[in-house]
Amino acid sequence: MIFQRRLAFYAWIAAALLLVGLTGEPVHGAKAVQKAPSGKNPDLAVLDHERWLDTLKGTVKNFSKASARDVTVVVRFRDRKKKVLGTQRVSVGDLRSGEQSSWSLAIEERNRSATSYQFVVHAIWQ
Repeated sequence: MIFQRRLAFYAWIAAALLLVGLTGEPVHGAKAVQKAPSGKNPDLAVLDHERWLDTLKGTVKNFSKASARDVTVVVRFRDRKKKVLGTQRVSVGDLRSGEQSSWSLAIEERNRSATSYQFVVHAIWQ
């Protein structure tokens, strides 16, 4: 009798773990991308970005030895043919040397069909 109860208990645990494993993927087509800093300005770079329905989130980092003031991320939204659909900006604030900050951008209606993004980071250097 005790053996059957333990067996049933372990079966429930296994089923719960299987369910958690199957649903562990992000929902709504979220896709996190991480890549090495690249672009025209190696001192400020978008480290990663992720889209959730109509919101684009990411992280920008200051790799330089100087402080950056009024950091702004400019996002170009592109379709499958790499045609630019539109451009939006998000202000990140100030970043000291080595600091990174998260940002979030509500995607405008005309840019929601974008399949890729191009990031350009601007700042005033101190």
